[in-house]
Amino acid sequence: MAASNYSQHTMGRLRRPGTVDRHTYLQTARQNAPRGQELPQTKLLALDIVSIRSAAKQRENLRKHIRENLSNDALAAKFGVHVRTIEKVLSYETGGHVA
Repeated sequence: MAASNYSQHTMGRLRRPGTVDRHTYLQTARQNAPRGQELPQTKLLALDIVSIRSAAKQRENLRKHIRENLSNDALAAKFGVHVRTIEKVLSYETGGHVA
């Protein structure tokens, strides 16, 4: 492919001091881009993000505790009965006379 007149004209020129060629700029553009709190439209601070992630981890730990200790299966194993027995107690089919 033939080179354009523009490329022939500008190939020999030197760059101004402090400028970066296109290839280098594109490689570093992502690193130099503003992120997080540097952006004007940001809603969350870094501390907020840490708090959200901490709360989510606590939530997962609570779910695990409930699943292992308070689920119908866990209660049935604890009391040595069938899961359906626990379900009947919770729906007042069995033991309705007990408060």
